[in-house]
Amino acid sequence: MESERRKDPLSNRPPVVVVGGFFSWPVHYRKMAAAIGELSGFPVHVVPLTPADWLAALFLGRTGQLVFEVATVIDKVLLDSPADRVILVGHSAGGIASRVCIGGTPPYGGRRYSGHRRVSHLITLGSPHLVGDSWPLGEIHRANELFPGALHENISYLSVAGAAVNGRESRRAARFYGRMTGDSDLPGDGIVPVQSALLPGSEHLVLNDLRHDQNGSHNWYGSDLATVARWWPAGLRGSRASGSPATAKGPA
Repeated sequence: MESERRKDPLSNRPPVVVVGGFFSWPVHYRKMAAAIGELSGFPVHVVPLTPADWLAALFLGRTGQLVFEVATVIDKVLLDSPADRVILVGHSAGGIASRVCIGGTPPYGGRRYSGHRRVSHLITLGSPHLVGDSWPLGEIHRANELFPGALHENISYLSVAGAAVNGRESRRAARFYGRMTGDSDLPGDGIVPVQSALLPGSEHLVLNDLRHDQNGSHNWYGSDLATVARWWPAGLRGSRASGSPATAKGPA
């Protein structure tokens, strides 16, 4: 029985941990979490980050504390699970925080993170992986230097990018794209251009009709079950197919 579990890690119903984006609340990911739970049959937890956490990271340099919160939730959910690794889903800047939490040899913010031992998959949604080093993007640039690309061979990486808004059609999008890449005439999700959202070495998926977040009536990465099903990996749907119950939980 133990050998079968090693061959099929999904048999242990690995927890899914969702890390929200800059200036977001956990409640913003309730529909996404429910959809992931329905598709996979796995328990889903949303890291309880708030706008105050992101502002402290941006203006007070407390990025390390924010990443520590992600690591704490991972440790907590694994204590209550038969699985030994989680599936990590990061939206926007939450994808960058997830990569830092996965970590590696270099320390970050005074701590050395080893999440790569406790994470099996990293799925990022509209995350600005590739940016310049000017404020307020300097911390992302630094994270890329410390933990470049799809760094760990034992983790499956998937980068999802929306491409609903071209910079030439939106002044707001053009400002964001230009700040990140120096070029505003690009496709993207309205905040992050496609070329920034695709982490080198990861599997890439571009969805032409998705925008960055849920402001307005347009589709974004977590709009509903049908939208999440477009990017949730087929290989992580075994539990649903076998009739296991789906569970979506709020902040861990």
